[in-house]
Amino acid sequence: MEHIAEHDSAPAYSEFAPSTSPSPTTFKPIVIPQQTNLFHIKTFSPFARAYSPTLSTLPSPIPHPLFLSFLDGLNAAFLSSPIFQVAHVIGGGLLGSQILPAQAVGGVFQVASVLGSAGVSIVRVRKYMKKNNEEIFKPRGLVVRILSTRKMMGVVGADGDAKGKGKLVLPPMEELKDLTPPTESALTLYQSESGGADKEGKIAVEVEDPRMRRLKALEGLIAPLEFETETAPTRGPMDKYGGAPLRWLNKKQDSKLQKAATRSVEHRRKHSEVVGEEFRDTEMELYGIEERMREIRVYAEKELDGENDTGRRYEVEARMESELAELEGRREELEKGRDDRVKEVYKKGDKKLEKLAKKEEKIANRILWVVVTKMDESVANELVDVGVDVDADV
Repeated sequence: MEHIAEHDSAPAYSEFAPSTSPSPTTFKPIVIPQQTNLFHIKTFSPFARAYSPTLSTLPSPIPHPLFLSFLDGLNAAFLSSPIFQVAHVIGGGLLGSQILPAQAVGGVFQVASVLGSAGVSIVRVRKYMKKNNEEIFKPRGLVVRILSTRKMMGVVGADGDAKGKGKLVLPPMEELKDLTPPTESALTLYQSESGGADKEGKIAVEVEDPRMRRLKALEGLIAPLEFETETAPTRGPMDKYGGAPLRWLNKKQDSKLQKAATRSVEHRRKHSEVVGEEFRDTEMELYGIEERMREIRVYAEKELDGENDTGRRYEVEARMESELAELEGRREELEKGRDDRVKEVYKKGDKKLEKLAKKEEKIANRILWVVVTKMDESVANELVDVGVDVDADV
């Protein structure tokens, strides 16, 4: 597989215009996550296919096809051989048996698959990254690296969790953030592979792409990213069968997420009248507060009209600000109370979805990232931050 590591399809930089470094004030890091964390082994999961429009605005742009070709070649070099993947699956099956000798053999299979896959992949990847940095990124004043989540956060300047463990905190799922009563327009029939509704006629919703939650957690610190909908072209049977475990896992995870989201929406629709009543009651009180705040401002304006005494003006303005602050506090208290009560109503239906959301956060902290930044001599030789202990950064 050495020819894959070389990635001959990537054109040499000599085909492009003379190098020009990116503007130091405008270039934000480009980060691309792995798709998932298959079996908790990094070299079993590819990086997402994506492109940042920022690359097209460089003085010497990196075209869309060239960057995707780089990612496809990286995945070909990075991913473990199907032999190691199958060995790991077989080992897992044997470990789950009740026969001690079989469990021992299963353990050997799994350890061998992890060490073997990591060792072979790292050699290929280091060579591949060095070659492409020299030909594509370095002449443009950039460097591309593979980093753990923690190191990626340090590069882009992201804050860690409140507990000080340096972990990436994902924003709540859009489905969980929305506490308003569901509307019929937000629901669609679930379509099976045959094109019809599912046998139970259940409703379903579009679920937020987990990868987008990872990027939202870094919003403002990184360049925009557009994920590709097309899969990478296969180069033969090895590519096809090598991706089978990932396709199986993604399908399984998507199915779980879809079912959990559907259950959540069904529960919410069932209790929509209760939640609607809660919103209506609160809205009446909020409307009263808004009216009272408007009256306070109007009254204060009348008192200040033509008033030249500085002390008097200060007294009126201070009283107005105090009364408005008190009402603002009451408004926030009402909204929080309403949201807490609605969450309690939705709690049972959202339980599975919240569990999957927390699981995704764990995955986001285990994966690796392709990180493109401005060239810095201090990182010139640190292109791949992953060793044989492939899950050690968690």
